Amino acid sequence: MRPISEIAGQELLWIQPSARKREHELRAGDDLVATLRFQRGSLADAESAGAHWTFKRQGFWQPRVTVRTAGSDDDLAVFHPRWVGGGTLEFPDGRVVRLSSANFWQSEWVWQDNDKPVIVFKGRHGLIKARGAVEIQPDAIAFPDLAMLVLLGWYLILLHADDSAAATGAASVAAITG
Repeated sequence: MRPISEIAGQELLWIQPSARKREHELRAGDDLVATLRFQRGSLADAESAGAHWTFKRQGFWQPRVTVRTAGSDDDLAVFHPRWVGGGTLEFPDGRVVRLSSANFWQSEWVWQDNDKPVIVFKGRHGLIKARGAVEIQPDAIAFPDLAMLVLLGWYLILLHADDSAAATGAASVAAITG
């Protein structure tokens, strides 16, 4: 795998090769750049050149997503979601970046550092497969944790899409049976 910082100016696409597996690949043309594989529930393995993390949603009343180096129990960062989507990622050193939807349809998401866009995701979540483009802003190439943010962003977008679909399904069942 090539480092994300090396191919940041190229077109980057998240694809889901098989609808039967919750596995996603980030590609720059034919080159595999990163992978995101859901293990069970919300636990996912994320790999990029020379790095391997786990992401996991925890808690119900005060949900959060932990980011850890694979095999470690120490949090590298913790994401605190907002009920409308997006949220803040907090690092132990006090740094904070924010993920938010860039449009009403929630088809575009952006990581921001001090209200400055760092990474933009443009995705389509079909009935069977998810697919999306990643745009890394020129100033973000040297951003700390760039690769982790690219993978975590896609993970969070997928979770949000799953939650939205579940809520819509529950509302439809309630309307039919109510």
